[in-house]
This record gives sequence, C-alpha cells and structure tokens, in this order.
Amino acid sequence: EFKVLLCGRSDSNIFELKGYDIAVKAFADKELKEKPYRLLFVGAPDGKEDEVASELLKHGIAKQQLTVRKFINSRDKMKELFCEVDLAIMPSKTEGFGLIALEALSAGLPILASGNSGFAKAFRDFENSNSYIVDSKEPKDWAEKIKAVRENHGEKLQEIRVLRESYGKKYSWEKQCKDLVEKLRNMVHGKN
Repeated sequence: EFKVLLCGRSDSNIFELKGYDIAVKAFADKELKEKPYRLLFVGAPDGKEDEVASELLKHGIAKQQLTVRKFINSRDKMKELFCEVDLAIMPSKTEGFGLIALEALSAGLPILASGNSGFAKAFRDFENSNSYIVDSKEPKDWAEKIKAVRENHGEKLQEIRVLRESYGKKYSWEKQCKDLVEKLRNMVHGKN
C-alpha cells in the first residue's frame, strides 16, 4: 500500500483553490487503481470527517482509497503523520508558499507540489527538483507523477535528502535573517 498525504483545511470555499479536486480525481485515474494507492486527507474540522469524505468521494475516488482525519495542530502529531505516509502532495492552483511542502521536505518525505506555489518557485533552482514539481492542473498528470514516485521510491527518498540539504544551505535561518536585515537597512538609508 502506498499512502499519499493531502493536508489542509477542508473549507468548501477553498476546495478547488487548494486543488483537492485534482488530487481525488488523480486517484480516480486508472494509473492509481492498478495497485493499492491510498489518499490520506488531514484537515477536516473535528467531527466533520464523514462530511469531508462525502465531498471528496463526489470526485471519483474509490471509498477504499480514501481516509479522512481531523486537522492536526501538534508538531509531534505531524511528525508521526509524516512517518505514516510515503508521499505528500500539494496540488494547489495557487499557493503563497505552502508550509506542508516545507514540513514534508524537512521530514525527508518526497513531495509533489504545484508549479503555482511559492515552494515550487523556491525549489526550482535545485538539481532534480523538477521531478517534484507538477506544472499541470490535470489529474492524469498528477496520477502519473504519483505513480513515478512509487515506482522509484527508494531513489526518491535519497534525492529528497540531498534536496533537503541543498535547500537548508541556501535558505538557512541565519542567511535569511541577515538578508532581511540588509534589505531593511537599505530601505531606511535609501540604498538600492
């Protein structure tokens, strides 16, 4: 069984914006019906898991492929969650950054992120990162990428560790804070 994590609020106003429809339709694709792929959606309001599942099931995913859980706001629970799954996806049609992608990367978990996300924009500069960015809103393209991660999972785990190290070096807290202070200093003193 290959478990894929989709994390986020289940507010109906952002359902399509966050690409949840893309994710569940990808699981309805024949590519992901051949072997046991499961989608774990985490983000339902407490006690509304069945309602959220009903909404997701409307998009063609098989009931046995879907698990819906309530929103998690504990770092320890998130760590446990990342150990439970094989891949995290962020199919947002638009996303400022997407912290779930960064958290998954930090945990050494392969991540597929929409090319429209700030995470993808920051991630593109790294070698092999393009295999983790999906520049499509088509569920079939997402299904193919998910299948490719499963077929090469050991290799993808090694790649993501290297990417995590590269990302950490380029975007370290120390460097980011130093750059911010420098930009603020330039703004105050009128330098470009």
